[in-house]
Formats: sequence, structure tokens, C-alpha cells
Amino acid sequence: MILCYLAWGALTGLDVVIPLVVARAIDEGIDGGNAAILASSVALVVVLYLVRAAVNYGFFALYHYYEAAAGRDLRNDMYGRLQRLSFAFFDRVDTGQLISRGTSDVQAVQMFLGHGTTIAVNAIGTYVIILVVAFNLCWQLTLLAVLPLPLLLFLAFRFGRVMQPLFAAVQQQHGVMTGVLQENLAGIRVVKAFAQEDSERAKFRKEAQGYYNANARMIGVMSARMPTLVLLAGLSSVLELWFGGRLIIDGVITVGTLVAFNYYLAKLVAATRRVGWIMNQVSRAFAAAGRIFEVMDIVPEVTDRPGAQPLANPRGEVCFEDVWFEYEPGHPVLKGVSLKVEPGQIVAVVGPTGSGKSALVGLIPRFYDVTRGRVLVDGVDVRDLTLDSLRAQVAIVPQDPFLFSKTLHDNIAFGRPQAEEAFVQRAAESAQVHRFASQLPDGYKTVVGDRGVALSGGQRQRATIARALVVEPRILILDDATSSVDTATEETLQRSLRGQMRQCTTFVVAHRLSTVQHADLIAVLEDGRLVELGRHEELLARGGPYARIYESQLKS
Repeated sequence: MILCYLAWGALTGLDVVIPLVVARAIDEGIDGGNAAILASSVALVVVLYLVRAAVNYGFFALYHYYEAAAGRDLRNDMYGRLQRLSFAFFDRVDTGQLISRGTSDVQAVQMFLGHGTTIAVNAIGTYVIILVVAFNLCWQLTLLAVLPLPLLLFLAFRFGRVMQPLFAAVQQQHGVMTGVLQENLAGIRVVKAFAQEDSERAKFRKEAQGYYNANARMIGVMSARMPTLVLLAGLSSVLELWFGGRLIIDGVITVGTLVAFNYYLAKLVAATRRVGWIMNQVSRAFAAAGRIFEVMDIVPEVTDRPGAQPLANPRGEVCFEDVWFEYEPGHPVLKGVSLKVEPGQIVAVVGPTGSGKSALVGLIPRFYDVTRGRVLVDGVDVRDLTLDSLRAQVAIVPQDPFLFSKTLHDNIAFGRPQAEEAFVQRAAESAQVHRFASQLPDGYKTVVGDRGVALSGGQRQRATIARALVVEPRILILDDATSSVDTATEETLQRSLRGQMRQCTTFVVAHRLSTVQHADLIAVLEDGRLVELGRHEELLARGGPYARIYESQLKS
């Protein structure tokens, strides 16, 4: 930026000198009949314009580079902030709004940081320097030139205050429209399966029309304001021509002086016209920056406590002590759950839908923090452990098997990108991935598509299990991880995983009780409370909630 403004200073200096050389060519060369002065002045002007072109190239290149670099850094900062925010934030936020803020809003701020600030400095500097030079050239014309300036500035700033909320409305509606588009593309198969293409088109047309309406309101104000600024600037040029002509007739100034002054006046008019554009950019940038900083200023709800220690030499013991948890204040999902799991045990968590199973296991890696009570790993409250060290020892296979649009190999090795090929292969074999990977067009190098669309639901689940095994966790969480595979594959997968599960503490969240019969402990949740705890045979013998669930599944 220093180089950029040095180049601008050189440009402004050249813009001051060139009219003076032209005035000398007219007054001494043409009017004075001196061909030598005319020739030398013309040659000097040519050289000055060539130098100006070279300096102008540097000026434009530098501020465009700065603009691009500022946009890159802002995008990286915002993306980095999103990576640090807690799960609760993403439960509440609209993805379309985040995409809009990371694209169009950043673009608006980027434009202001490059074009906006540079042109603003250019306009202000031009006013100061040109007015000083013009005043020394002809103070009468200079005073006439500045007469409309207060009115122009008043209209420009008033224009900016009106435009900012209009720009904010445009950016907000852009986020809504982007959200509809993102949701539709993510669920396009459901849309087509239920033949809802027409209704989805109508929904998008409605939001696109809303975006158009917001733009139309903004354009209406711009259309009324901008020509007003141009009109006032143009009228001042006419006044300068009339008054300057009278001064020539009266012998106060020369023709060369008027020509030079008109050059300066053109610079002033251009700077004045830019004021409207600058206020336009300022309004857009401030509206966009407000939306960006709403995200940047959010303090993550789950962070490392001061003095948090890394989880060293983990054994995998997990203890829930009178744990209460709520997603929304006043609506507890877990109510006083107490449970101790020894290292290497396999614990099944079962219960009806909405009983708090996923919430319970989600507290172990601190996706959320407890409302009351404690969750301990190896006897230490998880809030006293650094997040990175805790989550490095916990692997989770979620209900929704999400894969990135990468190769199958890269998805499996996601948690440990530098893992050796043989290690990835072993994890894939344990998760029964090798059975279908060998049949893919490029084997493990096959790109699985957006969200793993090239694979079946069961294949995606097996790939996510392999992904969890690669990191060799001390705590493994299988959140309904075999719900998309058939019974035969499930049994094979269970037998293959049993050895792996014995090497760590494993939590198995399941709806199908056939997957939990070999667990060391079965924890039964109902309405957020732990109502039963024991082995499969013990719980069946009691005839309680677990036995009723088991019997209902046998009948079905």
C-alpha cells in the first residue's frame, strides 16, 4: 500500500505538471509564435504521458494486488473462525447465510479495501493538491469551482446513509436465496423422488424475486441520486467556461491558463463524481462487514479453559457424574445421568427416539458442554483437557455417514492423512470396505462424489467406520453406525470389528438390539434418564424397559 500511494503521488504530480506545460505551449508557442517552444513543449508532454502510463500501470497493479490479498486474508480469517465455532452455532445458523457472507459479503468488503479506499484517497488528495495549484493559477476561477462543493458533499453523505440499509437488505436476501439453492442441491434426490420440482422452482423464484425487489429499491435510490451529483458537477464546468472566457476578454488570464484550469477542473469534477461511487462502496462495505463481523465476533461456546492440560497416556475410562444437558434453556435432554465405563469396555446405549442417546455420547468429545454435572475421561473433567488432545483420542461414526468429494482412500485417511497405505487397507478390511472397493472403477482411488453419492448408504457407513479406525482412538463412538447395512453384512461387520473394539473403550448407540447383545454393559435411556444398566441376559431377566424393547423387535 505504501508503494501504491507513492505511485499515486507521482501520478498526481504529473497531473499538475502536464497542464502547465500545455499552457506554456499555447501561450508562448502558439500565441507567441515560437515554434521551438511549441515543439519542445509537445515533446515534453509526450514524455510525461509515457511516464504517467508506466506509473499508472504500477498504481493499478498494486492496489488490485492489495485488494485480492485483503479478500484472501478475510476469507481465510472467516473460514478459520467457522472451524473454531461450536456445534451449537451450526445447529442454529442457516448455511445459505454463511455461504453468502463468505462470498458476496467478502467481495463487497474486498472491493472497498482496494478500489474504495484507493479512490477515496485519490479523490481527497486530488481536491487538496489541485485546488492549491489552481488557486495559484487563478484564484477567481478556483473560488467559483468550490462554490457547489458543500452541496455536493452533503448530497453524497446523505446518499450513503440512505444506501447502507438498502445494501444490507440486498445482502440478507442474497443469503436467503443462497440457502434455498444449497438446500435444494443437497436434497435433489428427495425432490425428484417426490416429484416436487415445480414447487421447488416456485420457492426459488419467490426468493429470486425478493432479491430482485431488494436490488430494485436500491437501484431506484441510486438512479435518483447519482445523476444529481453529475448535473451539479457539469453546471460548474459551464460556469467556469463562461466566467473564464470573460477573464480572457478582460485580459486577466491567458487562453493557456484557461485550458490548464479546465484540465484541473476536469480532475475536480471526476473526483466529485467519484464521491457518489465512494459512498456507494462505503455503504455496501459497511453493510457487508456488519454481517461478516456478526460471525467473526462470535465467541465459541466450547473452548479450552485457562490452564487446560493435554490428555496424556489415555486409558479410555469414561465417567458421567449426574449429567444434565439441554440444547435449549429449560428443555433438558439428559436428566441426572451417572455412568462409569472402564477402559476397553463395550457399552451399548439404547432407548426410544429422543431419549438422549446421541446427546450423551456427544458430550464425551465436547461437541457440547454439560449444563450440570461432569463428564470425566481418565478421571479428569473433559473441560480441563485441551480440545485437540481430547478429540485426537475420540473417533465417532455418526448416524449420517458423510463423505467428502474426494477419493475413497482420502476419505478413509481423513483423520490421519499421512497414514501408510497398508494401515489404511487394514482399517478398510476391518470395516468390510475392501469387499466393495475392489469393484469400483479405480478401486480406492475412485472419487466418491459430493457427500459420497457414488456409494450406497451401507458402503458410505462402512467407509466412515474405516475412517474412525484409522486414527486408532482410545474411545470409539458408533452412533447407529450399522443402520444402513443389511443383517448379514451387519453380523460380518460386528465380528470383524469385535477385535478392534476391544482395543479401545467403545460406545455403541443402536436401535437394533441385535447389534448390542455382546456388549459388556447396556445403558437404557428413557426421556433423558438412565433407567436400566446391565448385560443383555440380566436385562432380559428383569423384564423391564429393555426386555419390552427387545420383545417388540422380535415380534416385528
